[in-house]
Amino acid sequence: MSFLINVLCYLMIMKGFKHFFAAPVSFGGKLTIRGIGIQERMPPCIVHRPTGTGDYLFMYFYEPVEISSGAPVAECPEGTFVIWEPDQLQHYGSRKHGFRHTWIHCEGTLVKSLLEKNSLVCGEHIKISSAPMERYLAIIYDEISGSSAMDEGVTSALMAALVCAIAREEKKKALPEKIPDQLLKVRNIMESGCETGFTLGAIAEKAGYSVPHFSALFKKYFHTSPIEYLIRARMNRAAYLLRDSNRRIGEVAALAGYEDIFHFSKLFKKHFGKSPREFSGRKRKK
Repeated sequence: MSFLINVLCYLMIMKGFKHFFAAPVSFGGKLTIRGIGIQERMPPCIVHRPTGTGDYLFMYFYEPVEISSGAPVAECPEGTFVIWEPDQLQHYGSRKHGFRHTWIHCEGTLVKSLLEKNSLVCGEHIKISSAPMERYLAIIYDEISGSSAMDEGVTSALMAALVCAIAREEKKKALPEKIPDQLLKVRNIMESGCETGFTLGAIAEKAGYSVPHFSALFKKYFHTSPIEYLIRARMNRAAYLLRDSNRRIGEVAALAGYEDIFHFSKLFKKHFGKSPREFSGRKRKK
């Protein structure tokens, strides 16, 4: 996000914010936005709308609340997110304490298709971080509030990014265990310095593992051996450099980490199915 969007989001969060548009912002039947709230503060209460609000309601709760969309009322922890579809019973809140929620009222064919594409089910309670809702709703509000230059394509893209970010948060629960920071650091070193004469021992040492343990962990998380990964990084760099017609093949080989041009050419052809000369489509002097 830009600095101004960061500031806007911060101010909305600190003060609590809600806005219903007098005339809903509409882009035909594709997307309509009726209102946006970011960390709106509510007193102890229960909101109960038997027939919903006629549009989709995305809502994130910062404190424990009770929620229902037609099924029995469920006690939900802080960090709960739910989507109600048009005309679906909306029941939420707490009689015990005040609560904050971030929300958007929207509808249209785009919303329906985005939910289906990202496998988000209306009425289902999921636990996510507040970041996607706060971030994208602040940007969406900035795009459509009082601006004659608001753009359908930009607003639609932001809505798509919001739904995708929410779905990604939900899928984190099903992701494999986190990749160790040492492996990520070494992988980045291998990619950014692929021309360096790395040895397996040197790479393992940088990660703080023995060679066998490092090799096993690397393959577990990146599904290839460290050496194969390094070769792939070098070949991709070589392919990029070969597109520069001013570079000789020998120079490209050296910049990719190979002193032996014939060994480089052999590996390149194995990787891409073409020799460096064929790949470049130009005649080069070695």
